[in-house]
Amino acid sequence: MKRTGAGLIAAAVAVTVGCSIQSQGSPESESSSSPSATTATSSAVKARAIRNGPRNVNAVAITLDADYSPSAQAHVAAGTYPKQVNQDAIDVLTETKTPATVFATGMWATTYQKELAKLAANPNFELANHTWNHDAWTKTCYGLPYIGSDQAKHESLQQTNRAITQATGKAVAYVRMPGLCQNHSDVKLMASEGLQLVNTDVPTTDAFATSPSAVAKSMLKQVKPGSILLMHLNGAPNAPVTAAILKVLIPGLKAKGLTPVTLSTLLKK
Repeated sequence: MKRTGAGLIAAAVAVTVGCSIQSQGSPESESSSSPSATTATSSAVKARAIRNGPRNVNAVAITLDADYSPSAQAHVAAGTYPKQVNQDAIDVLTETKTPATVFATGMWATTYQKELAKLAANPNFELANHTWNHDAWTKTCYGLPYIGSDQAKHESLQQTNRAITQATGKAVAYVRMPGLCQNHSDVKLMASEGLQLVNTDVPTTDAFATSPSAVAKSMLKQVKPGSILLMHLNGAPNAPVTAAILKVLIPGLKAKGLTPVTLSTLLKK
């Protein structure tokens, strides 16, 4: 069963760690060059939300959000959630040598440092910022807890950057908001931290999917050259069939003449 838009968000909020494919208050998307993950500087980042890369290249970016919040942490500690690392999905990407960009929360990065370091050691994986604990940056974001002040927002980005860099030795160039919720001042704030905001242009994602084939086929129907696809790296209960979707999606993209690349590769073309 495919879930998209607000329905996906409502389900996500019900289990506390969902991620949207809709955005609130985001500026018009653009597709142009962006700094690499190892050379990001605030002066090089424009205050804008990128939904897709150039449409004149036969490449797409598979991105996966690694959500982790205090609520999810409590569930894992209680044994009601499994470890929030979808190793099967990582294995599919690794075995097929498929590049991907992982947006990790700082809590995920610190909790799963070994897994993060393994991803960073693989040149096909790129790491990005998904805030510290998946709090919302707008007061109305599908029921997610609100982060509050601009100072807290700065600290959330900085702490997550430090966590990722500490585990990997690499700098961070991209950021994605929980729920894809942000306003214009938030986008400027992200740019001031040297982070390029990245959303998606494909409405279908893997959240709460039960039919991998149906979801993959829907994504393949919507994908275009330069598309940025949004998936998740948590596994059950919020994204239990990501690996199975990837097994259909990856060869399907290649059949359409589309090559998966990292975000930095796509956005530099």
